[in-house]
Amino acid sequence: MRTSRFLLFILLALFYANTVSAIIVGNQFTRDGITYEVTYMDVAHDGHPAKYEVKFVSSNLAGALNIPETVADLNNQYTFKVTAIAANSTVPNATSVTIPSNVTTINANSFKGSNITSINIPATVTDIKDGAFSYMEGLKAITVDAGSSKYSATDGVLYENKAEGKYLSAYPVAKDGTPFGVGGLEFTVPEGVVGVSTNGFQKAGKLSRINLPASLKYLPTNQEGNGFTSATNLKEIKVAATNPNFQDIDGVVVTKDGKTLVSYPNNKGGIIDTNYDAPLSIDPSHAKRPGEYYEIPAGVETIKDGAFAQVQTITAVKLNDVKTIKEGAFYSVRNLRNIEISSSVTSIEDGAITGSPDLLSFKVDAGNPNYKLDSEGVIYNKAGTELVLYPAGRAGEYTTLPTTQMIHKRAFYYAQKVTKVNFNSGLTDIGNDCFQAAAALKEITFTAPSTLKNIGTFSFYGTGLEHLTIPASVENIGWNSFSPTKLKTVEVENGSKLKTIARDAFANNTDLEEFKFLGSSDLEKIEKGAFKGNTKLKEFTIPKNVTTIERGAFDGNSAMEKVTFDQPAKIQTIGEGAFQGAQALKRIELPNTVTTISKDAFNTCKSLTEIVIPSSVTSIDPTGFQECGKLEKFTVDQNNPVYSSVDGFLLSKDKKVLKAFPPAKANTYYTLLPPTIEEIGAQAFYYVQELENVTIPEKVTKIDKFAFDRTAKLNTIAFLGQTPITNVDPSAFNPANVNTHDIQISIRKNAQAAFAGNAFWNNFKQVGISFFEEVNGTGNGETEFFPLSQKAVMVVDTKADVFTYVVPKTVTNSTDNHVYEIRLWGDYALKESPATSKFEEVVFKNQLDYMGLNAFDKADGSSSVKRIFFTSINPTKDMSATKWEYGNTQHEFNSTLKIYVKKSALDDYKSATGHEHAGWGRYANQVDYKIPNDVKVQHAFATFAREFDADLGIYKREKGGSGSDVGAFIVKSSNVFALNNGTTLFKMTSINGTGSNVNRYNYVPANNGVILATLNGSATPADFYYAIGEEDNAKYTPNAGEQNIVEGVTVKDKSIQSTAAAPLFGMSASKGTLLKIPATPFNIKAHKAFVKGITGAVGSAKVSLVFDDEWMNGNIHDGTGNTAGISDVESNTKKQDGVYYNLQGQRVSNPQHGIFIQNGKKVVLP
Repeated sequence: MRTSRFLLFILLALFYANTVSAIIVGNQFTRDGITYEVTYMDVAHDGHPAKYEVKFVSSNLAGALNIPETVADLNNQYTFKVTAIAANSTVPNATSVTIPSNVTTINANSFKGSNITSINIPATVTDIKDGAFSYMEGLKAITVDAGSSKYSATDGVLYENKAEGKYLSAYPVAKDGTPFGVGGLEFTVPEGVVGVSTNGFQKAGKLSRINLPASLKYLPTNQEGNGFTSATNLKEIKVAATNPNFQDIDGVVVTKDGKTLVSYPNNKGGIIDTNYDAPLSIDPSHAKRPGEYYEIPAGVETIKDGAFAQVQTITAVKLNDVKTIKEGAFYSVRNLRNIEISSSVTSIEDGAITGSPDLLSFKVDAGNPNYKLDSEGVIYNKAGTELVLYPAGRAGEYTTLPTTQMIHKRAFYYAQKVTKVNFNSGLTDIGNDCFQAAAALKEITFTAPSTLKNIGTFSFYGTGLEHLTIPASVENIGWNSFSPTKLKTVEVENGSKLKTIARDAFANNTDLEEFKFLGSSDLEKIEKGAFKGNTKLKEFTIPKNVTTIERGAFDGNSAMEKVTFDQPAKIQTIGEGAFQGAQALKRIELPNTVTTISKDAFNTCKSLTEIVIPSSVTSIDPTGFQECGKLEKFTVDQNNPVYSSVDGFLLSKDKKVLKAFPPAKANTYYTLLPPTIEEIGAQAFYYVQELENVTIPEKVTKIDKFAFDRTAKLNTIAFLGQTPITNVDPSAFNPANVNTHDIQISIRKNAQAAFAGNAFWNNFKQVGISFFEEVNGTGNGETEFFPLSQKAVMVVDTKADVFTYVVPKTVTNSTDNHVYEIRLWGDYALKESPATSKFEEVVFKNQLDYMGLNAFDKADGSSSVKRIFFTSINPTKDMSATKWEYGNTQHEFNSTLKIYVKKSALDDYKSATGHEHAGWGRYANQVDYKIPNDVKVQHAFATFAREFDADLGIYKREKGGSGSDVGAFIVKSSNVFALNNGTTLFKMTSINGTGSNVNRYNYVPANNGVILATLNGSATPADFYYAIGEEDNAKYTPNAGEQNIVEGVTVKDKSIQSTAAAPLFGMSASKGTLLKIPATPFNIKAHKAFVKGITGAVGSAKVSLVFDDEWMNGNIHDGTGNTAGISDVESNTKKQDGVYYNLQGQRVSNPQHGIFIQNGKKVVLP
């Protein structure tokens, strides 16, 4: 056991509380004001039921504390039985406590607090540790439920039935005794009791005398206590004269033969003697206890272990005839300053005299045949090969004798003033607990060549060590040897023979920043918790011979960024929670020797983005990677026989079972899963906190245990299949954590009937169905949109009968007015399209994130689509064939499809830089920014309109002076004139003069009809091209009150006809002039435009096009750099003189169609 003083010193370290929400054995969690520690976790196997157990640790709750029979972890994933009360458990505010009937064990120092006066033990309890209730400061009575075969209580005192008879197990700390003498209180152990358990009367502070019966046979002790330890008022222990086993000598218990001293009362005084006063060096003000010695009775040969444990009164002991001093005989005798090892002493057991802070040196009789002192008052064996005891009050630096081969267990135990120890070269063994709690010890050195082989358990526990070099000769480091300390750096020498780093050996060193192997190492195993809780340790290299990393070995190392495996590695097992809580770890690549990744191995590695799994791994626990929010991908070696990965998803080898979902793939717009999967495995989406939606593939027929547990943000599940999944484990949507009434189900319309009859899925919020909207003009056919989330839809089918199908940025569901972004184009989206749906172009004006397989193919494999246009500068990130790793067997686009993008985005579309699965590389030869053939001006003029912004000036800019230049013009409604001579005159205004944010005369905003005019020739060349405009984020805003009467035709051809009230004019391609549309239906091709006239325009009238002088004077040049200098358009009453000039100022006697100057004005002749 650990004493209260020691426990208070290192309480936090002993109970390392891991607050991660994933759970492994040893982790703690708090629920409903009570903290528990996990003690057992085992799934059902081989006919054995599942077993999950915890122990009660603490509670700050006030009043009556009821510990439940069972408790769920914070994830509501496991239901634990509460089967034990932890050692040093605390209840500072409770006034009573109810122990549940599942509890079988109550550990030492349970229920620390001062307010509980009585406690009842359930009949199920079968193991109450010594000193279980010694820190319940207000406890006056203990009771036991009827039916307990092991424990009973009489008058509030606890007894235990053992094979050898009845023991007094626990006397309540605050229980009064029977008055005797003057102010004394005593307790008489009932006749028939055969033993008093170690610490049976621990801290029974009201008793000054205890009477032991004649029946008493057993008074067990240990290295830190006896049956009466810390009973602070106890002055005498009386033994019945007829007892055949024990007697008391002046209130001190010895064996009947007088040879063994068993127990010395805690408050029994000695003989006052000023010779034993504290020296001035440690007591200059005489504040310490005056000298008071106790002389061991004559004939006593053995001081039993724990006999004087924690005695507070005496300052000196005379051993007289003592031969043997047992382990811990004088443990923590706080005021002990002098003890003389007489010549009779033949055996001083490990840690016999420790923890006395005023003991500056030992004294050993010169005639002692077995022991001697060195010059510093340190006890060695006679040969000087074994350091036996170091005086706990000695301060400063110490160097072991050069002959020293071993240091005994607890030799420096609680030597809190030693600051540095230099070990000699021949030292081979440092015993267990050797320097434990030597808090001032900051440095140890090893004289070369070191021969040290063993560092015992708890050997440097709780020391102040800051730097450590482990000699190469060390073969064993015991558990908790260096935990916790002040260590900042640890180095292991080259050629290390160390084979095992034991449990918790370097745990909870919160200052440890570096642990390095300086060369080769024989290390084979890193045991449980070996490096847990080292919150500053940033990296660790696993030596090549390590085969196993056990449970929680690096648990809670929140700063760990890098784990490297020396090659050729032998590591086989990554244990439970081995790297749990390594929050800075970004990537880990396991060597090709690992076979097993255990439960919670990489839980809460919040920065982890990738884990590389070799072909050797054959077992991955489904909880192995929970709560890794940034994990983007599992990369599995293709030769792995059990697992595979597609697009970063962890799958079974046959790709039919989703084993684990990479949390970073959760997308607010859509979350697609590999289409091959048929089963969503256990805990596949467990604690994916950012999961808002998921789309379940068509083949899925099973959803396993806890698959969607703790997905707090999940609001939409979309099913690509038409048949409801019926094989759903009851815990798949754990009702303790997931409210299915908050999750919307989304299905295709043709699956509505099937889902309507399914009771399970009808428990969800509602069944949403795909909806149909016309997004390419009324009467042009509906498109089916399938909601995959609350924000985005997928195009899954269209009946649109158009020439150019436009995918807008958003679509509104007319049934509920919900607005969605169109982010996906589904696999085989045109498979069911009717024969009438023959569009040749698709314009994506949205940010398309997913492009499906055979995106534009019909059921027979044919496709009418020849060209697609992407206006977004961001390439589609999820190209289905590449995303799902189909290789060259599948494709999104056929090889003849032309793909046009913005020039600024061309390189990105060709390479899709920065996104592994974009899959654009295979289409690089089909992608271009130059759009040919659309614009053909044969005779100076043409019309034009497009579904996207068009940059018509790029040809001129890229070709330079030789390039054809084209201007785009609109006609304002106020700039149409009916002249007296029957001519209809349209004054054209450059498009960049209309208040647009686009300031180029050859840039046409989407869906705007314009008249095109060649500006340096009468026709565009055969290789003329334009591009998607880059400025489509700028809003096109014509002058207020002015309407452009050039109406563009987009999406599909348009049938129009003139009326007397609304004459219409179309451009003759062969003549380059406007002609009036007949009064019968006339077809205008898509991407052309027509002009609306004014009432009064007649069919035989001439049509003239003139340029706005403001635009002309500023932009049209005569070829020499001079403007044409033309003034206003001639009014309809002004006579024209019939003389024409070309744009170079030369007179033309017989002008043909084109642009000319007449009377100082530009005119257009048909």
